[in-house]
Formats: sequence, C-alpha cells, structure tokens
Amino acid sequence: MSSYQDLNTILTQILLEITHFFKKIICVDRVNIFLVDRDDHEQCLILSSQDKHFIEVRVPIHTGIGGLANLKKFAKLPLEQQKYAIYASSSHTAHPPYYTTYNLRSLPLFNQQGTLIAFIQLINKLNPKADPELPLPQKIDPQGFTKKDKKRFAHASTSIQTKAERCQSLYAEIKKQRAIVSFIKAIHGISQGGLDLDTTLKLIVDEAQELMNADRTTLWLIDREQGELWTNKQISDRSTQQIRLPIGVGFVGKVAASGKPINIPFDLYIHPGSAQIKQLDRQHDYRTCSLLCLPVFNPDGELVGVMELVNKKKEGNFPDYHPDDWPLPPERFKASFSQGNLQLMAAFNLQVGIVLQNVQLFTNIKQQEQIQRQIFSTLENGVIYTDAKGEIITLNEGAKRLLKIPESEQFKGRSIRDIVQIKEAKFCHWFQDALAGHHQQYHPNQTLIAGAEERQIHLSINAIADTNNTNNIEGILVILRDTGKEESINYSTSHQISQELTQTWLKERNSKSVIPEDGTILSVDLRGYANWDEELKSEQIIDWINHYFEAMVESVMKYQGTLNKYMGDTLIAVFGSSLPLQAQVWYAVQAALEMRQRLAEFNQYFPNQDQQSLQMGIGIHSGKMNYSHNGLSLSCPSDAINFTCLLERTTQQYNCDIIISETTYQHCRDRVWVRQLDRLQLKPKKPPLTIYQLVGLRSQPISPQQEQILAHAQKGHQYYLQREFALALTEFSQILAIDSSDMAAILQVQRCLHWLKSPPPPNWDGVWKATEI
Repeated sequence: MSSYQDLNTILTQILLEITHFFKKIICVDRVNIFLVDRDDHEQCLILSSQDKHFIEVRVPIHTGIGGLANLKKFAKLPLEQQKYAIYASSSHTAHPPYYTTYNLRSLPLFNQQGTLIAFIQLINKLNPKADPELPLPQKIDPQGFTKKDKKRFAHASTSIQTKAERCQSLYAEIKKQRAIVSFIKAIHGISQGGLDLDTTLKLIVDEAQELMNADRTTLWLIDREQGELWTNKQISDRSTQQIRLPIGVGFVGKVAASGKPINIPFDLYIHPGSAQIKQLDRQHDYRTCSLLCLPVFNPDGELVGVMELVNKKKEGNFPDYHPDDWPLPPERFKASFSQGNLQLMAAFNLQVGIVLQNVQLFTNIKQQEQIQRQIFSTLENGVIYTDAKGEIITLNEGAKRLLKIPESEQFKGRSIRDIVQIKEAKFCHWFQDALAGHHQQYHPNQTLIAGAEERQIHLSINAIADTNNTNNIEGILVILRDTGKEESINYSTSHQISQELTQTWLKERNSKSVIPEDGTILSVDLRGYANWDEELKSEQIIDWINHYFEAMVESVMKYQGTLNKYMGDTLIAVFGSSLPLQAQVWYAVQAALEMRQRLAEFNQYFPNQDQQSLQMGIGIHSGKMNYSHNGLSLSCPSDAINFTCLLERTTQQYNCDIIISETTYQHCRDRVWVRQLDRLQLKPKKPPLTIYQLVGLRSQPISPQQEQILAHAQKGHQYYLQREFALALTEFSQILAIDSSDMAAILQVQRCLHWLKSPPPPNWDGVWKATEI
C-alpha cells in the first residue's frame, strides 16, 4: 500500500524535467510549475526547478471567481512573496526567504484538446551572454520577457504536452492511493474498540478526523424516543458532559431529519444559516470556516447518527488561532471539504454504521464477555439465550439438533418453556429460580424430550446479570450437553477409476486425430528459490529443486493425473481425460491441496533456515481441449491451457497459492471451501469466468475468522456485480478489519473507490481492465 511513494518519485522527476526544459529554452533563473488537479481545480501541485519535492496547495477561493481564474492570478505573483510559508513549512526545502524577483512571466500550458494542464511560472529572465558565475543582479536581462519568448514557449509546449498530461494522471493516482491507505488504516482502527461504546466512539472520531484532516470532529448518535441527537463532550481529563440537540435544528439536526449530507465550503460565515454558529463561535473563542455533516446508517438502513467535521485544515505550519482576531478567518482554515472527501467519508460511515450496530447490541461489555465465554466454551453443546422473560433471543445449531427444530421453523420470540421439555422435572420452576436469585444451576443426567425421542443430557441454567447490579437480570443462558456417544459420520469417497483405463482409452485413439474432449488441467509454478543466498552451491539448489518436483509429481500420479510437460519452473498435468468431468475435478483439487501440504513439509526441512521459503502458485481449469495419442496437444496451445496458466500467474496478484476457475468450481462446490476473487477474460470475444481461491475441503474445519472472511467476500462480490459499490466496499472493509494485509480485499477496496468516483458503463460485465487502474 506504499506504492504511491514510488509514484511520488516518478512524478517529481518528470516535473523537474519539465522545469529544466523551460529553464533552458527561455533562459531563466528559475521555473515553477503549477500543475492543475484534473479532478479538483481548486487544488494544484507546485514544483520549483530548485526543489527536489513538490508541495500541494489549495487555490484561494474568492466569491464569484472560479478555481482556474484564481490559479492564473496566483501564478502571476512571485511564489516566494505570497506563499513562502508553504515552502518554509516543508522539511525538504532549503530555500532562503530573501530571493529577489526582478521580472516574471506566467504562461498557460494546454493539451491538444485545449484544456489547461498547468501554468509555467518563469522567473528572472537572464542575459544569455552573461557569465554564469556572476551574481544574479548582474545576469538579469534588462529587456525582461519579450514576445519572442512567448512564441518560443508556445513552440516548446507542443513537445512537453504528453509529459504534462502524464503528470496529471500520476498526481490523480497518488491522491487515490493516498486516500486508500488512509481509508484502510481508518477502518482498521475503528474495529479495535471491541464492544465498549465510549472507546469505540473515541476511535471513530479520531480516525475520521485524521482521515479528513479536520480540526474538530463529533459523532452525534440518535435517541429516537426523545427525538434528539446526543454526544459526550470532554470537559476535563476525567469527566465528560452529554450534549443534546433536537432533530431538525441546525445543520446537524437537518442531516438527521433528511438523511442527506451537507457540505458548506469556506467561508461558512457568508452562508445564510450561519447566525447560530457565529454566536456559538463567539462564546467559545472559535472560528468555523467550513463544515461537512454526513448521515450514518447501520446495515439495516436505519439512520443511527450524524458525523460532523469542522474546518478542513490546509497542509503546512500555521500559527494557532487567536480569539482576538475574530471574525477574521485563520489562514489554516481557508480550505473546503471536496466532493472526494464527501465520497470517502460516506464509505467510511458505512463501516461506522456496522461498528455501531455491533456495539449497541450489548451496552455492557462485561455481560457480553460473559455470554461469549460460555457460548464459545460449549460450541458442541446446545446453547439457548433468552431475555429476562424467557423469550428466545438466539440459539445455536447444537440446540436445534437436540430439540429437533426444523430449519424453517421460527424460534425467535418463543418462550423457552414451550420448547425445552425435561422428563419428570420442573424445568419451568428451575428457570424461575434463576430469575429469582438462584443464578447458577447445574442439573446432571436429565432426560430431554424432543419430538418422539428421548436423550440424556446435562442441563445448565445461568442468569446473566448486570455487573453493576446483580439483581438486574438481563437474560438467561441455558446449556444442553448431550451425554450420549455421537454417531460417527462416514463420508462416501469418490469412485476410484484406475489409471490403466486412462492409458487404454488413449491407446484406442487414432494417433493422427485431435479430438476435443472435456478435461481438467493443473498448472503449478515454483517461486522463491531465485532469492536464495549465493552461499548455497548451484548443485545443492538443483538437488533440492529436483526433490520438490518429485514430490509434486507424486501428488499428480496419486490422484490419477498425467504429467504433461515441464515449462521452465512450471509443471502442467492433465487429470483423467477418460473420466467424467466431476471425477477429474475432484482428483485435481485433491492433488493441489496435497501439493500445498507437501510444500509446507518441504519448507520445514529447508537447507538453510535463513533463506526465504519456497512458494508456489497453482491454477486449475476445466473445459474443452484437444487430445492426441500423447495426451494433451501442446504444439498448438488451447484456450484452456492459456487460461489455466493465467490462473496460476494470478495467484501472485491476490497473494494466495491456489485459484480455480468457475467451470472447475461448479463440479466440486459442495466439497470445498472457496473465496470468490474476480472475473477474468482470456480473449475479448470469450465470456468472462469467475475465479475462486481454493481454501480447503469442507470435510476439514476452518477457523471462525476464515468463515467470516469468506462470508464477507461472497456478499461483497454480489454487491459489486450489482453495482452496489458502497455496500461492496463495506463488506471488503470488514475483511480488512479482520486481516489488514488481505491483498484481495485491498484490491477490491481500490476498485470500489474507483467505481464510486467513475461509474462503469451500462454494458459492464464485472471484468477489471488494466486501463482502469
């Protein structure tokens, strides 16, 4: 995610080339380039021929004058005179503040379509015959800039247009990458508060303030019963004060009433509704210059709060605001929240809504920890949680199984007394005792009656009380532990077909014929050994690589595969061309997973533990391909081979080891854990195929974190393909809250932010093209 730092270097180098180009052509002492932000004309990037780093400023806004007009006016004045504070605030510059401007010319640079790209500021025209070693005053050309200089500039501009346009594109990409980095950091940060409301609210406010570079940020929550907004304001190091506002009053209240954002740029004081803010500012020694208020919705679409951001700050070092200067605006706050800021905060607020919904489910963190601790320690048992009245809030799969509750039957809100029947026991009496004060009960060796069956269980009844008041019962946790032996579950194995049948089928083919048949191809590529330490002998490296390939080939042969060919570091195998496609797919999947296991074992016995472990990428694809008497014909590669190799290469992009195609997944979907990744297209006229990361076999459990990631990935891609990019962004952000280094989620967040800003065309098929990056 730090790739934009490399883009910074590239952009600076190109800008310096442009400045030095004009410096030489026009014969001037200094050249400044004012590069226009193509997405926001109030923003410009400035680089001097004397600098090694660019700076970014927002062009001053004046009533009735557009951003480009201001930029033109801005570039006509000596930069060091009117904006030298910008340079002085940068740790990268060594410019003295006493440079003298004798003459100056500022000229526009347009592209071929006539759109302004930049202003080129030429400072101090030099006499070309003067000695370069002389002091600046003695080198100045007394005639200054002439009409010939303007013509020379126009002629030279044609050769520099392409570079300047590329700079604009790089600048846009840098800003996008910077926003993505900040966004991912922010959503990861707000997930660290657990279930404590105060901690989470502080994290949300801090991350939003940093993300938007705002001076003040407040998260207002909605109290529906009172028809008000409320927030806690810190009044000292140890105490807070709750502030309440009526819904519909003020800018924040209007957002709560309408559910629509409000963005008031600099200067807010000229806004017709600013009278109350002026009054409050005067009372609290403050100056409000810009305001951004956005609604916060939970995943159910319910408005739960309003995010208020006050005063967008300019980059650089500025003096603190002094109340005696009121109502004059401080220089630091002469900025506005852009449309891009609004879109980024809207995406951020989607994540905030999810976090707030999770936090508000249980306002007492101690109670939630108690419930989670007991539930997770008894996952194999039946667990039922009710409210204080005994009405069921939730129950787990173990309880459904023990109580014989069908999947379609509604249980939420029903009384537990009607569902749990204990033979020759007074369950209702025990339950009432838990509410009355006998909070922890254990009743072993009870007989549970479920339908027409009876089952021996141990019964536990636990009252969940408020940690501050044990008489205040929040709910009841009932645990049913099955004491009988569980029946072993046997999974039927796939029908095994001999490798001899494959060879017999191949021999029966006409050696000169090429026949299209269904087939499954596996391509595996070895990675990592090129970085091994030079101290290892080449013979030793070759020996270890041979051991690796032997292990991989054994996996292929074990699962009815035929080794087709080595292509450099890549091994290509075909699986059971005479077998039904479903059997081919199952064998290829098992072979790939065994390769993963063998590689892990191989790395444990690495020749030098200081070396980088070996890695591999595997692609599996199924479809029509051409067979000859030797198996797969590689003299004329089929689309299936090319697509399989593309899948294997794509594993690097998503930082995973096994990717399978849609046609492969369809034949093993009920037996594997997968994660949907993308849609790929091999050729323009071929329909795109969905690709999946192969996580593992369903017969083997995965961690709760992996389950959550797979669930969010599935929902995210559903929203993504339906063009619901904001909702998709929320799901992918949830993955990053679990694992901030998840490369697939990072790429998907980037794409969602791209489409939110530039929606795809009507015929969009979900395929991401390199030209859109």
